[in-house]
Amino acid sequence: MTTTANLGLPLIEAAQAQKHVTHNEALRILDAAIQIAVADRNRTAPPAAPAEGERHIVAAGAGGGWSGQAQAIATWQDGAWAFLAPKQGWCVWSVADDVLLVFDGARWRDLRDLPLSLDNAAHVGVNTTAASPNLLSVKSNAALFAAIAASAGGNGDVRLQLAKETAANTASVVFSDNYSGRAEFGLVGSGAFKLKVSPDGAAWAEALVIDQASANLALPRGLSLTGIVAPPPLAADQNDYAPAGLGAAAVLQLSATAARAITGLAGGTEGRVLTLINVGGSPLTLRDDSAASAAANRFALGGNLVIPGKQAALLRYDGSAARWLAIAAGPRPITATWTPVVAALTGTLGAATATGTYTITGNRVDWSATITINSVGTAAAAITFSLPSAPNGSYSGYGREGAVTGFSASVSISPGGGLVQRYDGMFLGGNGYVICIGGVFYT
Repeated sequence: MTTTANLGLPLIEAAQAQKHVTHNEALRILDAAIQIAVADRNRTAPPAAPAEGERHIVAAGAGGGWSGQAQAIATWQDGAWAFLAPKQGWCVWSVADDVLLVFDGARWRDLRDLPLSLDNAAHVGVNTTAASPNLLSVKSNAALFAAIAASAGGNGDVRLQLAKETAANTASVVFSDNYSGRAEFGLVGSGAFKLKVSPDGAAWAEALVIDQASANLALPRGLSLTGIVAPPPLAADQNDYAPAGLGAAAVLQLSATAARAITGLAGGTEGRVLTLINVGGSPLTLRDDSAASAAANRFALGGNLVIPGKQAALLRYDGSAARWLAIAAGPRPITATWTPVVAALTGTLGAATATGTYTITGNRVDWSATITINSVGTAAAAITFSLPSAPNGSYSGYGREGAVTGFSASVSISPGGGLVQRYDGMFLGGNGYVICIGGVFYT
């Protein structure tokens, strides 16, 4: 019997008897093949009670009445299964899968898996309607862009590029609250990378700008350092200091019960910046390269760094040197000498020489001096001397006098400044004295 090329419909032969049989067979095939909708595509055995005309795609490995019919379309006709062998390009709607299937010559493929070109599409909407100016619109709770692996012909990278026409245009990403902009980053109106924020979608402020040529970073607005650690006041010097929370802190807020020293600070990692603030009134000293702390916790400051009360230092950790360095700090101690000018308050002095040393830390001046008096002409009630600079208010002092003749006694220093007195009376005429004195005052 001769059949048609595509659907295999039987042709009625010339002078054929019982032409209705052949005709009806062709109609059955047409009924099974035209407007095909199958119940499913994953069955490996026929249903127990199929309805007349019920159709299925026979899954691979099927048995029973479907044995050897994998990929065929099985139709229940006149109490028996009839099978149509699909040809390449046949399309079938799978009711169970809610999808259109296409036969590629070897297997049925989900239409969604087929290569699809959207070249020059006017607009594309995914789960929404796209319209100008949003020619690509996606309504989804998440989006994924995955790289094509090298093994699949890609290079393993994934990049998203936004290209603008000119430097004055914008290529950016905007983050919105119910379509009202709150943050934007990208090339906004120039070639520099910018981060902008807005409280209402109308007024915008630049928070960060990176120059495209120099890569320099500018912060047009204020910088807030959070992550403050404020341990209890230091009651002793600290080695390898590691208060709770230091590892995640940007600011270390310290105070002390008296003048204290820190020889090392834990938590250093390459490039870490830490602000150290002395919120108390007693000075804190960061000791330079002190062996009292582990090498990786030490400071490399070129000398001890004193942080007076209510002042701060900014430190950066150098991973190569394994040391904390100072980026900025309060005033370092300055040590110098001066020659006190000596005179008698009353009476007369013979030849007198004096040398003095002082250290300035902020507005604090620590000083010491040695005054040598070869002889006192007539008894002097007190001796005056000049300080290295003018004190601001009263100052504390201490002193010790040693007589050349072997006599020794205490001397006091007037809180008014520049006046030395003996506790036990006057500087006696005819005697020589060596007076060692020192004190602290503030400018």
